[in-house]
This record gives sequence, structure tokens and C-alpha cells, in this order.
Amino acid sequence: MIGWSADIFRLFWGLFYWNTRKTWFRLRRGQSVCPCQAQSDSGRAYETQCDPCLSWNRPVRFRRVCPLLVQTKDGLRCSVNATDVRPVWGQALRYYGSLLLAIYAAGVIVVFAFLRTVGYPVNILHIGLPPLWGRVTVARGAYFLQKSNLAFDQERIAEGLLYLTNAYEFDPTNYAAGLSLAKHLQAGQPSHSDAVFQQLIKDHPDKRHGTTQDWFRALLARGSFERIMQLARDELIEGSPQSSVWIRALVFAGRRVPTDQILRALVANAAPTAQAWRPVFAVELLLRAGQTREARAAIDAPWPANSPAFCHYYRVSVLTEMKDTFAALDLLGRHPTLLDYEANLTLRLDALAAGGVKRLHAQEIDKLLAAPLTAASLPVIKILCSHLIRFPDAATFDRLIRKIAHEPVPLDTGSAGIWFSLFCTAGAMGDYPKLQEISGRLKNASQRPFMVLTVVEAFFRGETAERRITTFLPVLPLPMEVTYSLFERFPPPVAAPTAPQRG
Repeated sequence: MIGWSADIFRLFWGLFYWNTRKTWFRLRRGQSVCPCQAQSDSGRAYETQCDPCLSWNRPVRFRRVCPLLVQTKDGLRCSVNATDVRPVWGQALRYYGSLLLAIYAAGVIVVFAFLRTVGYPVNILHIGLPPLWGRVTVARGAYFLQKSNLAFDQERIAEGLLYLTNAYEFDPTNYAAGLSLAKHLQAGQPSHSDAVFQQLIKDHPDKRHGTTQDWFRALLARGSFERIMQLARDELIEGSPQSSVWIRALVFAGRRVPTDQILRALVANAAPTAQAWRPVFAVELLLRAGQTREARAAIDAPWPANSPAFCHYYRVSVLTEMKDTFAALDLLGRHPTLLDYEANLTLRLDALAAGGVKRLHAQEIDKLLAAPLTAASLPVIKILCSHLIRFPDAATFDRLIRKIAHEPVPLDTGSAGIWFSLFCTAGAMGDYPKLQEISGRLKNASQRPFMVLTVVEAFFRGETAERRITTFLPVLPLPMEVTYSLFERFPPPVAAPTAPQRG
């Protein structure tokens, strides 16, 4: 075994050493003696011995270094004359290549075994083929994403967040991991969350509109109104297919920031996508300046026939804010098909409540509560909750709760937003028994301690020093309409002006 091991070492050393010396010999033809043949022999073919092979444990193995060595009746002899001795680099390359391939294969097997033991979903081709090495990072990202999901399911939040961060760092192309990370960071690390959202938009331009929608929901829940305005501005100029969502976000956020620079810049922007909303921007600037009469005149004046549908929604809502209920209802009734059912219902209820038209308002509520609850009609509960947060009515809320008790609404993933809307509506109404009842139901359904609900209950009861609603909105799965209403009912303090950002 020792002799064989020594010959293996001599083989790989000899392949380089003797081929190098033979190459030098060929280059200095006639100026040096043959480096490997015995000098005491004749130097003729089949008569001359090979000196290097004599030091080997088994001299015949030297033929792997020099195939010119052959077996004769007199023993091992060189098969060429001394002047024709030449290197055999092809032989060396084959052996060195085989050695490297064997080392590489062994390394692949070791790495593959290690990764599979850890739990990475890789196959041996991902390790062995260089073009597929990128799949390893993808597999690592998938592995840590799976670990993070498991940790979150078991309420190990810090551990889940660490795994999720690893998943996205290992595989930045994993959109699902990046989006989940951005959402989980929005409450505790908002700046990091914003950075991840920005990176997702850059790396996945095909998913831009969906990403910006999720980012907007995160920003809205945190009350980051200036950043909302910047994002909405960019999406409007880009011509987002959800432009009505963005113009509403821009108007809502613009009323909660101390600067009008973005609105003025949009009025001056020549892009057709911005010009379509110019009448809205103009009215908003008039309202900000306290020029109510001029704003009313602009609302009443004819608007372009090709104005987007939200312009109609906006005009009705401004008339409602001005307490001109009948003008709002008249304008809404003149174009009944411009808006969908939910938007028409929301505007009509708000106009009647704002104007104190109790009889018509009660008729609308009666009609809604008389209809049976079906999966298709569940959004009506969301609309009523949003409306009652803005215009509290204890009797209407009590009827709504009794209807839900009579026609049970399941508490599952699909209806969670409805139940959290009812929870927040009870708090906003000051109906603490119902607040506690709905809270208990939500906690029981989660089968885990839902401590944030206790915090929210304390907020609505006025038992916390912190009075900003943004302390809990990021962790509640509320519909956007309800979130808007909660901000109207519990407005955060207006931030000091900051320099506008681009991007």
C-alpha cells in the first residue's frame, strides 16, 4: 500500500517534471543530453534503459508517465533513439484532467450530501453543473422561506423574520420572499420596508403595479402621507391601470401634509396622464387656500366629457363635504352608471348623513339591512362599517350586529377583513360590550394569544397614553375604505414639512 501510494505521488509529479525536462531537451536539440535514458547505454531504441523508472516501487508503472517505455526480452527499454525522446503532454493532461474531475466529483458529492442533510431542496445536477449553480441560491432562498413560514405559523416572529431576511438575501429574485419581508417589516422597521419595496419595483418591473399597491397599503396604515403622495404622483404619471386608486390616495394624503408642492408640480406637468386629473388638482389647491367659493364654482362648472370616473366621485364627495346634500345627490343621480354599486352606495349614504336627511338615510339603511346576507353582499358590511365610523349611529350598528347574529358570517381568511371592520367600528362607536365580544371571537378563532387586540381595545377605551391610530393599523387586516374612515375619525398630528423626494 505504501509503495502504491508512493508511485501515485511519483506519477503526478513525474508527469509534470519529466515532460518539462523533455520539452527543454527538444528545445535545446543537440546542446544537451537526453534527460531520462541511461547514459552508459548506447542510446539506441530498444537497447537503452530508462533511469527514472528505477526509483519506482514498480518500474513498469512509469509507462503512465512515458508511453515510450516498452517491455522487451531484456526488460524495460526506451522505444526511441536518444535524439527522438519527446514529451507526452497529452498523457499528462489526461491524468491531470482525470484527477481534477475526480476531486470535483468528490466535492460535488460532499456538498450535495451536506446541503441535502441541511434540508435544501437541491439535486446533484444543481451542484455539479456550473450553469445551474444559480439554482443553489434559489434553493437556499426557498428553504429559508419555508422555515420562516413555519416560524410565523408558530408565533416565533423574531425567528421567522430572520429566516425571511436570509431567504431574500440568498435569492433576491424571489419576489414572494421580498414582498413578505417588506410587509413584515412595515410596523417595526418602516425605512427597511420601504427600501425592500423600492428594490422589488426595480427588480420586478412586470409586477410594479401590484407591488406599489401593497406598498401603498403599508404606507397608509403607517400614516406616511408624504411618501404616499410621492408614490401616487409617480404611479399617475406612469399611467397606472389603478389610476382611480392613486388619485384618491393623492387627494386623501394631500389633505394631511402641510405642503402643496406635489399638487402644484402635477398641475404644471405636461404628461397626458397627469393632465387628465388637472381639474381635481385645481380644486384641491383652491380648497387648501381657503377659496371655498371658487372651489364650488369649479365643481359646478362642466368638466371634460372624457374625464375619468373618479372625477365624478370626487365632485360628489366635495359637495358632500360642503354640506350641499341635494346638489351631491343630484350630480350622483345624473350619471348613475359612471361608478360601481359600492361607490354609489358610499356616496349616497355619506351625502344623506352629512346633510342630516334622516328619513332618506333611514330608508337606505333599512333597504340594506333587509336584504339577505350572501357572499356577494358581504362588501355591504364593509361599506356600513366605514360609514358608521365617519357618522356614528348606535341604533344602526346594533341592527347590523343583530343581523349578523341572525345570519351568521363565517370567520375565516376570506371574511377576516369584515370582522376586523366590525371590531374597529364597535370601538369607534364606543360600544365597549360589543368591542369585547368581537375581540373574544377573533381571539378564539386565532387559537393563539392575539395581544394586539388588547392594545386596540385599550386605545378605543382611551386607556393608553399613545393616541395615534397608526400604532396598530399596520397589523390589522382592514379594508382600505375602513382604514380611510379611521384616519378621518382619529386624525394623526400633521407632520412638519419636509423636502420632497423623487422616485
